Amino acid sequence: MEIEEMTADDTDMGLFDAMYHCRAMRKLDTKAVPEAHLMKLVDAANQAPSGSNMQSGRWMIVRDPAVKEALAELNRAGVEAYIGPMIDNPGSLPHQDQEKRTRMMQSVLWQMEHLHELPALIIACMDFGVKADAAMMARGGGSIWPGIQNLLLAARALGLGAAPTTLALQDQAAVAKVLNLPETMGAFCLIPVGYPLGKFGPVTRKPLSEILRFDQWD
Repeated sequence: MEIEEMTADDTDMGLFDAMYHCRAMRKLDTKAVPEAHLMKLVDAANQAPSGSNMQSGRWMIVRDPAVKEALAELNRAGVEAYIGPMIDNPGSLPHQDQEKRTRMMQSVLWQMEHLHELPALIIACMDFGVKADAAMMARGGGSIWPGIQNLLLAARALGLGAAPTTLALQDQAAVAKVLNLPETMGAFCLIPVGYPLGKFGPVTRKPLSEILRFDQWD
């Protein structure tokens, strides 16, 4: 299949609007996303910097029902292990009360139950050129996560919902088998993409006064 190169589009929303309104959208419609949009997301991801400009990021767009089902089962195992103990008592944080954390957890569980129904799952990978090991995976994150953030911002600009997760990728051998990855590649992140069932809105973040200092930490 011939893959057409993409260019920036004047109709896209402004960069800062996208950043300040890029909420994690886990509840997505089953309506198909145009292939051109999906390719534009990956092309935006591909513009990000990488260590030594190696450009080793590799991206997979999963739409096949059988592959989605297999990834959904891996995701279920990861979610249940991670949040199982917190389902009945999610607790709270200084910047997120128990009600908000409960809603967030419910959206994670909703995604777990419906992942196989969502229109597209994008997998962010790295190709190391030699057999990938745990040390390479640990170092490689700095060269793939900038691309993931580009993808999330591009999705927001196109009116698409997305939320990155690593819970489906805990068993790298199982993931490699499902995706038919060569031994030189590792999967870093799964990003479900679709039209949001909820509404976009501003993100809630800690104030600069709490997270920023100049020169040295006091």
